[in-house]
Amino acid sequence: MTEYIYKTAYLSLAVPISDNLLSVQQEVCQRYALIPRSEIHLTLAFFGENTAHKLVDLAKVLLDLLPSSEMSQIRIDGLGGAYSVSDGFKLVSNEGLDELKEHPRVFWLAVSRYDDLYAFREIAIKVAGTVGINTSFIAPDFFPHLTLGSAGPADHGDWRLWDVHTVPKRATIRLQLPLDQVRASKLHLTDVSISPDSVHLLRMFSV
Repeated sequence: MTEYIYKTAYLSLAVPISDNLLSVQQEVCQRYALIPRSEIHLTLAFFGENTAHKLVDLAKVLLDLLPSSEMSQIRIDGLGGAYSVSDGFKLVSNEGLDELKEHPRVFWLAVSRYDDLYAFREIAIKVAGTVGINTSFIAPDFFPHLTLGSAGPADHGDWRLWDVHTVPKRATIRLQLPLDQVRASKLHLTDVSISPDSVHLLRMFSV
């Protein structure tokens, strides 16, 4: 029997869209004409293609290593964005919609660095390697963020999940946000092709 293979597996913190977070998401998406993400999460590690058996093995180990509830408190550092240009990608600073509307673009909330998050991520990656999980897709630099939405030229493709993975996802835009913290509800080990609400092998954090 052929074992099922997940093509785009990742580990993340799921963040419920509270009223305050929804208000910020709507404001940013309206300002930059974005398609809002239907769910929001903070990716800890992208594992790419792996077998279901290996992912289950990883989940079993991580269940014994669940971090403290302090890690669920995610501090927001500000708003960031990037867009595609002819020779690569450019970070958004003070560009307006008129300058961006013909470019594929994505916007995020940059997350402040805190030790619990980085420490657990390092542990999870090491554990993944011990159970045979592919960790070659994990970049050495880590810029925690919450993607709010993306867009591109009208009638030129599906931009709902368009993203950029080669820029530092820090706060790049001077825009005061009425949101300084959100709370994660679950630790997800799932796949991009599956709704995170349908597969959550690891649960934690009461909301």
